Amino acid sequence: MWRSICQSVQGGRHRLDGADCQDHSLVRYIGDATKGALIACVADGAGTSSLGSLGSRLSCEAIARLAMNRFEETQTLADLQLTEVVQWCERARRHIEGVAESRHREIRDFATTLCGAVIARRQSIFFQIGDGAIVARRHGALGVVFWPQSGEYLNTTSFLTSPDFQERLQVRLVQGGFTDVALFTDGVERLALQFDSLTPHAPFFYPLFAEVRAIQDVDALAEDLKRFLESDSVTKMNDDDKTLLLACRIADEVRHVA
Repeated sequence: MWRSICQSVQGGRHRLDGADCQDHSLVRYIGDATKGALIACVADGAGTSSLGSLGSRLSCEAIARLAMNRFEETQTLADLQLTEVVQWCERARRHIEGVAESRHREIRDFATTLCGAVIARRQSIFFQIGDGAIVARRHGALGVVFWPQSGEYLNTTSFLTSPDFQERLQVRLVQGGFTDVALFTDGVERLALQFDSLTPHAPFFYPLFAEVRAIQDVDALAEDLKRFLESDSVTKMNDDDKTLLLACRIADEVRHVA
């Protein structure tokens, strides 16, 4: 089974201008240890888009819903294909487009990044468009799946809602599972990544994963994480919204969807 915590906190910049937190996250465990998978997503709505916060939520919810539908149809996520995940992202974008049309808005008003992972015992699939990153660990080794995407200009990136999103979408299938995974938005990048070596900042992740594995009171740990992300020392490094999702496999017990 998996244990996870996640927090999204409003950046100092948004607190000053009265804007909502633009980030959203979602984690589910679907099925059992043999045929199921961990589904995790984080998304960051563009601060320059009027409905970016809604776009980030819609994208995460769409991916989770499509994963659940797939499991209900086949009773497994252990044989998921790359092409299916690409289709999920396309359908998530179409869903946002439909919501935009119903509100008489442009899809660019819902601009959002998206990082996602589907981790089963036999294989793992990761996908990303935009900044933020996914860090995964197995056999004790940490790695960044995709380096954050930066646009042509400072503080710009790619979005699921962009016309050329298919060209920007990165998808990777890795044989075998992982014991730990972290997904985070760009507000956490300078805490979590070493830009000189393009590697994860191991002293940041190892204690966090250890805490998730050891603690029984997940809610208390989540509150500690929130306080940490809102602390002055972290805010001084980056005043953007911050989302950090941590998930650890703590046993291979059979566990079905709640």
